[in-house]
Amino acid sequence: MNGLRAELTAILDALVAASGDSRAISLDAIGDAIGARAVSYPEIDAMISALEARGYDVVASENPRGEQHLREVLAAARALSSETGRRPNLHEICERSGLPLEQVKHALMLARVMQR
Repeated sequence: MNGLRAELTAILDALVAASGDSRAISLDAIGDAIGARAVSYPEIDAMISALEARGYDVVASENPRGEQHLREVLAAARALSSETGRRPNLHEICERSGLPLEQVKHALMLARVMQR
């Protein structure tokens, strides 16, 4: 159907069911549903695309901390890229930014939505 592994399709189905009559699903809800599962950037992008294909809007939270975390994550990633000459991994970004893994993942999801 959408090329996602079964576990991620089940997450999407649960998000849609939990949204009720709303046609919007927040990044926070996606992040909470993913939890600590190992999910790649392409899989997150595919999940967002699948939700949009179903007619749902993926929306950023109105919490300004998300944007602050995004700035911190991007600054850390740029600095690490400059220093190492390669794309940093999540753990390096966490260490440099001082943010926990879940907040770094959330910030990167926010960046993806903002690029759309």
